[in-house]
Amino acid sequence: MSNFKLSAGYITYDVNFITYDANGFITSNCNSITFINYGTNTVTIESVVLAQNQSLSIDGNAGEIMNKQFLATFTGAGTNNLVTIKKNYI
Repeated sequence: MSNFKLSAGYITYDVNFITYDANGFITSNCNSITFINYGTNTVTIESVVLAQNQSLSIDGNAGEIMNKQFLATFTGAGTNNLVTIKKNYI
């Protein structure tokens, strides 16, 4: 059985914005996730390095849920500011 709700032919979802400023794991549990580095320090998501104002997006197909913990690690003496945007089914 599908893990999403159909309303008049549409799949219902919500969008969450979360800001991180310390090293740690980021749990996805969503259909798609975007990482945006707004800080002056570089941030590494697993093995992908993001400089200031760079982003990484991982998108799923309709009905898919990604269950992954991404390791985010900041490097530098500036500011840490990583924003995630997650698409979650309701």
